[in-house]
Amino acid sequence: PIGKILMPNFKITSQVSATLPYVWSKFDKKLLAKFSPPFPIARIIQFDGCHVNDKVCIELDFLLYQTRWYSVISSFKADASSYVFVDEGTSVPFGIKTWRHEHRIESISPNECAIIDKIQFQTNYKLLDWLLFPLIWGMIIYRIPFYKKYLHQPQ
Repeated sequence: PIGKILMPNFKITSQVSATLPYVWSKFDKKLLAKFSPPFPIARIIQFDGCHVNDKVCIELDFLLYQTRWYSVISSFKADASSYVFVDEGTSVPFGIKTWRHEHRIESISPNECAIIDKIQFQTNYKLLDWLLFPLIWGMIIYRIPFYKKYLHQPQ
């Protein structure tokens, strides 16, 4: 409808030269630590994994201010051509009341995968949604070179 402002959402796709099983085997605490941006400083407090009911807690240190980001894995699906899991925020800073991040790893050829990050979030204020949008988008874009380097499978 005209006048309806939607919740911010976006999708970013990265391609890596690796098999699907290899990429999936690397989706762990080490990968999360590797693609954390240099600021704020992120400390992984809890990382249970990528399956339903696994929990993740990250402490964000802004030097004068620290906060924690809590998520739970709400869904997981795997088949011969993809792995998909969703993390949903249970307690997220910056006024974010809704957080949903779908992580999709798809085989696009025998030795190549696409990693697709679909983000959807919302605060109580539309202006804050749009102010946070470029920061959150930047956090996800920041991952692409790390995906390509860390997930590249030697032949």
